[in-house]
Amino acid sequence: LGWRSVTLAPGVLGAQSGAVLGPAQDGTGEVLVYDALADSELVVALLDAVSGGAEQAGRGRVVQSLVSHSALVYDDRLFMKCYRVLENRPRPEIEMVRRLHEAGFNNMLTPVANWQRGGCDLALVREFVPGAVEGLALARTSLRDLLARAHTSEDGAAFEDVGRAGGDLAPEMRRLGATTAEMHLALAEAFGVEHGARAPGEGGVVAPGDSTIRVHGDYHLRRVMRTDGGWLVAGFGDDPLMGASAGAASQGEGHFGSPLEDLADLCCSLGITAAEAVSLQARRTRPNARRLAAGWEKHNIDAFVNGYVSHPGIDPLIPPDRDVFDALLRSLMAQRSTRSPSPQGRRRASLPKPAGTRSSRRRVAP
Repeated sequence: LGWRSVTLAPGVLGAQSGAVLGPAQDGTGEVLVYDALADSELVVALLDAVSGGAEQAGRGRVVQSLVSHSALVYDDRLFMKCYRVLENRPRPEIEMVRRLHEAGFNNMLTPVANWQRGGCDLALVREFVPGAVEGLALARTSLRDLLARAHTSEDGAAFEDVGRAGGDLAPEMRRLGATTAEMHLALAEAFGVEHGARAPGEGGVVAPGDSTIRVHGDYHLRRVMRTDGGWLVAGFGDDPLMGASAGAASQGEGHFGSPLEDLADLCCSLGITAAEAVSLQARRTRPNARRLAAGWEKHNIDAFVNGYVSHPGIDPLIPPDRDVFDALLRSLMAQRSTRSPSPQGRRRASLPKPAGTRSSRRRVAP
């Protein structure tokens, strides 16, 4: 909360009348009490309080965020998530970023400070990376370039005919697969691993050699960002007002499951993004666009999965037999497609077979 004299407060708040709580007395006279984040001076003072004086900034601004927290950026250097819904327990998000940082996982926004009182986490401060591009934006750009060809290519053209020229996302998806493997290895180190576990979900799929670890839990294209230094993972699914979304597990005290759950989430995200792009096409070009988008989806899922399974050290966390790996991933993708609230998400899940020996996970497509 912030407050100023009733004569000064209106000039500070401007048109933000919705931030006002009401009048009060502060011992020296009548004041107007309001949401402190509506006051640019108090926004800067908040960083000092949250960091215990370790961090200061010249300016801060509130940016768009989910309703359960406010998001602030300071000097284009630091990012703060200020929780508006308090929980009487440690926030899983804070535990995740802290433990990942301790395990040496650098592909995320580095934690700087967190604010806690009475056992409740109030705020988290992390580094801010200007110029970071959300994975969803990259995917949409790639699809836009590809589907523009639906207007000019011949009817019946397949992705292989036109999809490799410009806007190819596959190299980035392969890098994201490797980054995802690094995240899982760090999570296994930070929270432990149980081998030979049963994967959750319908059907009770048992994956010989599969492992249970702490997983991201809501891993999709809006949770990853591409920077000049590589991919960053963000948003560890910790919004108490959102609950369990389709295809994502509720975090609760932290979700443990098969590492393939995160892979299935990201693969389904690629598929849904492709279907949404097709739905925006004109009716006459939609059939051709659908064929191109299906090729795009297969191409990028293949690259993502191969980037993951090729990463050194990931072998102990996944089934050693590639056919078992593929069957489990398809099953998890199918569950997510069935639960998806989006009509585009209810398609049959498809997972491309990489080149190489069917039973060998190490022989992957280049």
